Amino acid sequence: MIYAQNKPNIVWLVCEDQSLFFSAYGDSTSYTPNLDSLANHSTIYTNCFTPSPVCSPSRSSIITGMYPTNIGTQNMRSYKKTGEINPHTQLQYYSPNSEVDFKFFTEYLRSQNYYCTNNTKEDYNMETSPLAWDESSKSAHWKNRQNNQPFFSVFNFGITHESSIWSMNYEHLDDEIDQISLPEFFPNSNEIKEDFLTNYKNIEKLDEQIGMVIQQLKEDELYDHTIIFFFSDHGGPFPRYKRSIYDTGIQCPLYIKWANSKTSTYNDQLISFVDFAPTILDIINFKDTHEFDGMSFFQKDDRLNVYAATDRFDSSHNKRRCVRNQHYKLILNCDTQTSIHKKVEYRNQMQTMQVLDALNSIKSNNEYFSFWYQPQKSEYEFYDVINDPYELDNLINDSNLVNEINALKSSLENWMRNCTYDAFSETQILDLMYPDKIIPLKSSEPIIEQIGQSIIIQPSIIGASIGYKKRDDSSWITYERGQLLPARDVNQVIQFKSGFETITVNITQQ
Repeated sequence: MIYAQNKPNIVWLVCEDQSLFFSAYGDSTSYTPNLDSLANHSTIYTNCFTPSPVCSPSRSSIITGMYPTNIGTQNMRSYKKTGEINPHTQLQYYSPNSEVDFKFFTEYLRSQNYYCTNNTKEDYNMETSPLAWDESSKSAHWKNRQNNQPFFSVFNFGITHESSIWSMNYEHLDDEIDQISLPEFFPNSNEIKEDFLTNYKNIEKLDEQIGMVIQQLKEDELYDHTIIFFFSDHGGPFPRYKRSIYDTGIQCPLYIKWANSKTSTYNDQLISFVDFAPTILDIINFKDTHEFDGMSFFQKDDRLNVYAATDRFDSSHNKRRCVRNQHYKLILNCDTQTSIHKKVEYRNQMQTMQVLDALNSIKSNNEYFSFWYQPQKSEYEFYDVINDPYELDNLINDSNLVNEINALKSSLENWMRNCTYDAFSETQILDLMYPDKIIPLKSSEPIIEQIGQSIIIQPSIIGASIGYKKRDDSSWITYERGQLLPARDVNQVIQFKSGFETITVNITQQ
């Protein structure tokens, strides 16, 4: 097929586990010439938030445009391809069979002839739709598309992941450590400073890797005409960042270089990850009846609040909910009889965590982390995030803020009420989705109707996606409902819906 390039190319550069540790946000500790150059051509968004401060629930919201608590993906890595018993829960791994309709938004892009690639991490907390990507592998790249075909290419960078704090063997010089300024809530510890310094050095490696992708775009004469997103999947890798519902855990960097942009601007509008999918589809002017939880922020500024949730992390449970506007933030602690701190074995490999635990064991932590380890917590926390960005001064009992507190309580209650699986434990979610304990659910074949020399296909399950292959195709083609296909061209048909077995049908040629 010959394409006329009349739609924008889009590239996502996605790092892991990073807060606003970048020059564009005033932290120039790392040397990042490639990201700085990108920032000089980008809109820098200062209020971008994930609905979950940990990887797989967060990525489920990015790929679907839905809140994890609305589709049942809020518990960390509840899905695994092998489908055995999850050792953290003693429950079977599962892909959500949700009451709420959702799809991987890249299916819509592919229906508009976009070449969609993912290199290489998925981790969506559910089975990946076979219709989501033309390529999803270490070699996935826009270069494999047809001539002039518009593309959407995602590049994931793992160098800044939490595990790289303890796995990278940097030798830190004393003067480098001395130059590190810790956030005010951490105790003054050289061991913690070493971890922060390691993170900054990992960001420098990230910058080099991102520079290679940007250079490829320039060599292919695509850079000026490509929209580039740079963001992190959630907040930073440290305790009280990752897995935390405070802004340190849910606020993320976001640069967007719009096509032909030559200048840098700052934008403080509120953005949630659930907004990414509808924004991309708005950019390409795609219209569909599907309802996302998010809203497009392309040339719009309609969002008044952002919301986030925490639930299970590995074997630990910490059910908290929050709502935030431009000025204030309300947190609901659903379990007041446990501490904010939760033991996570994986995180205990980090030197910072070991320092905090050691100080706590001898009752020598600073004021903030003494509070963090307290065996109980208040039901509500309320913060002035303009004047108290680290959320250290709980104003829930401030009589001058009653109206503001009540307004956010009402907004949070309404959001929780409208998220289908918000109120349920993981065991209850499984019971609701799979009452007969059959995972995945059995499925019947899609309905293939012969009309003369053509076929038309209908899903046998409401909301399922349909794809097909011609004889020489390596990836599935997205089927549009009601589309008539020449029967001689179709070799296979596939039906996919999360929570159901995937059905492939071979077409017998007459």
